[in-house]
Amino acid sequence: DFSSDAVGVILAANEIGGRHGLGMSDQIENRIIEAKSRGIYEAPGMALLHIAYERLLSAIHNEDTLAAYTAEGRRMGRLLYEGRWLDPQTLMMRESLTKWVASAVNGSVTLRLRRGDDYTIVNTEGDGFSYHPEKLSMERTDDEAFGPTDRIGQLTMRNLDIQDTRAKLDLYRQQGQLDGGQFDLT
Repeated sequence: DFSSDAVGVILAANEIGGRHGLGMSDQIENRIIEAKSRGIYEAPGMALLHIAYERLLSAIHNEDTLAAYTAEGRRMGRLLYEGRWLDPQTLMMRESLTKWVASAVNGSVTLRLRRGDDYTIVNTEGDGFSYHPEKLSMERTDDEAFGPTDRIGQLTMRNLDIQDTRAKLDLYRQQGQLDGGQFDLT
């Protein structure tokens, strides 16, 4: 259990990911000075943690939240690359991503690693998932809440999304992020 040891998590992830050649990247990138450069990067631990974290994000949050997370993450990444760690816009993005996206992420992901970026996600478990295989399955057709023959799928999906949003609001309220159901704008 590495829950209180962030350095231990990175070291273990580096060892495991490195053993499998995960996280090697050869990139041509735009530098701050408007010139192109080539960089070869190796970050096996970050690649391993990224795969697991993204899997949990996709199981927990809806499509629109994930799109906002991706867009804000790219913007924040660029600001950090430029050394603007403490700019107000960076702080605002970091706070919103941490408060509304990261705070709901929990669970475990089991991966089967082979070589390089060749891996299989074997299992994903956790609380607060928006993914409910017992409610939604495109594989089974007996007694499904939603399946390949469902003609009112959009309405069913919206109802599932609304239920998941309510569950997340309850989680945020329990964490003290919502004060009596009101957003704190101060």
